[in-house]
Amino acid sequence: MPFAAGTVRDIPVRAFKLCGLTWFGEFLWFSEAVSNQIMALDPHTGQVEHRIPCPEVCTDLTTLDGYLLQVCGSQRCLRGLNPATGEEVTELPNPRPGNVLRGLEATRHGLWLGYEDLRLVELRDPRGMGLIDTFPIRYAPAGLTVSDSFLVYADYANATINVYDLDERRDVAAYSVAGNPTGVTWDGSRIWYCDHGTLQLRAIEVPGIVRG
Repeated sequence: MPFAAGTVRDIPVRAFKLCGLTWFGEFLWFSEAVSNQIMALDPHTGQVEHRIPCPEVCTDLTTLDGYLLQVCGSQRCLRGLNPATGEEVTELPNPRPGNVLRGLEATRHGLWLGYEDLRLVELRDPRGMGLIDTFPIRYAPAGLTVSDSFLVYADYANATINVYDLDERRDVAAYSVAGNPTGVTWDGSRIWYCDHGTLQLRAIEVPGIVRG
């Protein structure tokens, strides 16, 4: 039975189809699949301060080496964009062609890729996309983020945010949330997610997600 998690912040956005979400600099960046744009939102004012075009926006978003990395197109490639200009700086292939890549995060450990149809998260080296590790998860991911020893992923169908312990290699908690979560990110104290149903960016607090 999932725990109930009420939101501590809700920011409505002008959008039709919310996809990915990440922190970059001082902004929450989110991607939108109808306008094919990635937008920078000031979390204090709730205003969009900058936007860049990104054709074929699809599912999740992260940052890598100073640029935005967005899942794009029917093949679910990873497109790197200059956040200031929107210029494409790199493109990486989906390492599992034909499988449904829905979650994406970059950390010092590598690239984390979540596959909806496989219920699997892979950790890969962004230099060549070599496989480092695999983590079978309980539910189909719609977006993910990583904090310390925890993987946090959204389950769109069941409207939950799920916590997976990377050391124990198992799901340890599920939180029932408002709406239907897609992209997920973490600001150091709260988990943010895109609510695909009501077109808001929402934040919840998950106690114990950070280990000393």
